[in-house]
Amino acid sequence: MDGEPSNTELMSAIVELHGAVAQGFAQVDLRFAQVDLRFAQIDGRFERLESRVTSIEGELKGINRWMSRSDQRLAALEER
Repeated sequence: MDGEPSNTELMSAIVELHGAVAQGFAQVDLRFAQVDLRFAQIDGRFERLESRVTSIEGELKGINRWMSRSDQRLAALEER
């Protein structure tokens, strides 16, 4: 039994292990927070992109209406 650790050494090792595990979980939590932040940034970019695409879509519809009216007016003029 000469090679067995004492109760004090066991408790010290347990406390040290607990600290290391807690630190590891803290680092994992930090990484998850960073990933969440990055996803929030990406989500914000998609929202801005969606509004831009919607705006462009509206402009294209307006251009198509204008072109259609212009074609109708030109057709009417050609008939005269």
